[in-house]
Amino acid sequence: MTRTMKALARRIALLSAVVGGALLWQITPPWCVEWALADHGGALRSAPMSPVLVGLIAAALALGAGAIVLVIVKLLTRKAPPS
Repeated sequence: MTRTMKALARRIALLSAVVGGALLWQITPPWCVEWALADHGGALRSAPMSPVLVGLIAAALALGAGAIVLVIVKLLTRKAPPS
């Protein structure tokens, strides 16, 4: 079982690296970003985090939750060892 879980963890790590790299590739470098022309007042003036950062954190949490679900399903559907 340990070998199977290590292989699954290796596949999940590779998949998360590929997906993370694809997400980071889409982000525009800070030196190419134009300033927003709108002046938002009130609560939007001092946002606590960048929307891109919030999106990346949400994507990472969703990927982690998916990986946990896969591990749980894999553990629940495994066959009993032969007697």
